[in-house]
Amino acid sequence: MAKVTIIVPIYNVEKYLRKCLDSLINQKFKDIEIWAISDGSPDNSVDIIKEYQERDSRVKCIEKENGGYGSVLEYAIQNITTPYFLICDPDDWISEDAVEVLYNTMIDNNLDFVRASYYNVYSNNMEMIPQEGFSYPDIFKPEEKKVYSGDDAKMFLFMSDSPHSKMFKTEIAKTIEFPHHVSFTDGILYKMYISKADKVMFINKLLSYYLIDREGNTFTDIKPKIADQHFIVFQSIFDQYDKCEQKTDLLCFRNFLQCKYVNIEIARIREKDVYNNKKQIIYKMYKKCRKYNKQINKCLLLESNKERLAYRLLLNPITSKIAFEYFSNKIWKEQNHK
Repeated sequence: MAKVTIIVPIYNVEKYLRKCLDSLINQKFKDIEIWAISDGSPDNSVDIIKEYQERDSRVKCIEKENGGYGSVLEYAIQNITTPYFLICDPDDWISEDAVEVLYNTMIDNNLDFVRASYYNVYSNNMEMIPQEGFSYPDIFKPEEKKVYSGDDAKMFLFMSDSPHSKMFKTEIAKTIEFPHHVSFTDGILYKMYISKADKVMFINKLLSYYLIDREGNTFTDIKPKIADQHFIVFQSIFDQYDKCEQKTDLLCFRNFLQCKYVNIEIARIREKDVYNNKKQIIYKMYKKCRKYNKQINKCLLLESNKERLAYRLLLNPITSKIAFEYFSNKIWKEQNHK
C-alpha cells in the first residue's frame, strides 16, 4: 500500500517529462504512486506516460479533458487514497531522497505539513540558485526544524506558494476548492491549506529543481490575461475564507499583499496602454479587500511604518484611487527601467 502520491499535472511538456518521471521512479522511498495526469495535452506526453507505466506499476497514466491546473489538483486530491501527497510539475524534478526526507519528517514530528528548500534552475546554462522560499522575510523567516503550531503555523502563509519541496496531508486538502481554466491555482492550495494546518515545519534541505525560465510557464509567459486569472484566484481565496468555520486574519492579509505582487507581474508588460488597462483589475482587487479591512488592519503591525501608511492609503475609500495610481506608476517605472 502506497503512503505518498506524487501528482504530476501535464500539459504540453513532452520535452521535459522523461527527466521528471525518471526522478520520481528512482526515489529511495519506494512506497509511492505517481499520478501522471494529462490535462488534455495535445502533444506526445500521454505516450511517454504510458511507456513509464509499462515499466513501473506505480505510474498511473490518467487522461482527462482540459480544465486547467486547478482541475488537475481537484481531481487528484479528491481521488487519491494515500495519507500524504506532493506535487511535481512535469518540467521540474526532485532529488532521489526528496520523498524519503519529507515523509520521515512528517511522521517523526507528527506534522500536517513540511516544506524544504529548492533550486531555481535556468535553462540557458543550467545554473542552479538555492532558494529557501522566504517570500516575505521581513515578516517571517522560520527556524529550521522547529515545529510551528496553532496561530504560529499560519505565519507560513508568508512563504512562497509554489508547489516545490512540499508535502501535504491528504485529508486536510480535501475541502479546498479550485477554479478551472486558470493558472496560479497552486497558490490556492498552499494558502488555504496553511490556513487549515496545525503543525508545520521548514527544513533547509534542497530537494527539488524548478526550471524557472521555461518558455510558456507562468513565470515567463507574461500576458495581459494573467491579470484576469490572478483576480479569479484572489476571489476564490476570499470566498473560501468566508465559508471557513475557523478563520485566520493572516489569510486576509496575505491575500491583500497579493495585490502588490500581481501589480509587479503585470508591470512587466512593457506596453504602457496595455498595463494601464489591466491594472484596473488590480484596483478592483484592492477594492475587494475593503470588506476585510478589520482583519487586514490587525496584521499591519507586521509591516514597517512606511508600508503600513501605504496600505492604509490604499484601503481608505477616500485616498485609495490616488494612492493606487501613484504606486502603480512607480511600480511600472521600476519594472521597465531596470
